[in-house]
Amino acid sequence: MLEQYFSLFFEFVKVGLFTFGGGYASLPFLYQMSEGYGWFSVDELTQMIAISGLTPGPIGLNMATFAGFKTAGLFGSIISSFALILPMIIIASQVFRLYKKFSENKFVKTILYVLRPTSCALICFVALKLFYGLVLNNDISFAHVNFRALALVLFLFVLTFKFSRNPLIYIAFCAVIGAASYFLK
Repeated sequence: MLEQYFSLFFEFVKVGLFTFGGGYASLPFLYQMSEGYGWFSVDELTQMIAISGLTPGPIGLNMATFAGFKTAGLFGSIISSFALILPMIIIASQVFRLYKKFSENKFVKTILYVLRPTSCALICFVALKLFYGLVLNNDISFAHVNFRALALVLFLFVLTFKFSRNPLIYIAFCAVIGAASYFLK
């Protein structure tokens, strides 16, 4: 059991240490954990992304809590959650202290400039992996396309570009459609 706690701590410290760009930037790490450790499945990761949109708190922290609890109970969730935020507590306290001094430094500006597209690329990678699993059912031949999921993705994609609404409206809309499709099977 101690080995499990150590693994949870180490993996989520890595996520906290190397994630730049918010909770969605942690998704590639979480996806890798789902494959490497089996603490949660890719399907559970997809569900947690949806649930995280409805619950307060960042996705990474919600997943750390979920994976820790599923793997090692309440103490595992505490360890995972703490491990995820520990690097940022340390880094943020140092960055805030030094930012004023180095904010105009060309090297610092360059690093921050490069981190933005890197985070975007990581988010796009996971979005494509989730799309591949949800809509194509992990089959690139299109023989097993989930046409309902594809139609919903395309419909929401168009809606979000055409109408600038609160994302909670889209989340609630999808929750209603998901519940209806579940009960109408």
